[in-house]
Amino acid sequence: MVKTVHEPLFSVIINCFNGAKYLKEAINSVYRQDLDDWEIIFWDNRSTDSSAKIAQSYDKKLKYYKSSVHTNLGEARSNAIEKANGKWLAFLDTDDFWFPNKLSSQYDC
Repeated sequence: MVKTVHEPLFSVIINCFNGAKYLKEAINSVYRQDLDDWEIIFWDNRSTDSSAKIAQSYDKKLKYYKSSVHTNLGEARSNAIEKANGKWLAFLDTDDFWFPNKLSSQYDC
């Protein structure tokens, strides 16, 4: 039997280096979206704070990856994009949050 894998509409890329202070608020804003066809690709760029613990406390819609070396943001984003399965990409910084209609509005455009 062949298993069909659903590819999400959006891959939300969160690159993180020591972003624990606002990280829950950022991640929760994705989980509150009115469009729920997404995955989070969480790229931990060698954080030394509690970012990993926070990210790993979520369900399997958040896919956690840890970089083997600390890199600049451009390279970290490229590495995260390689893990993405979605048709569209959306980027969220660890100190930002989205309004609940962000992804549905983006999709409508």
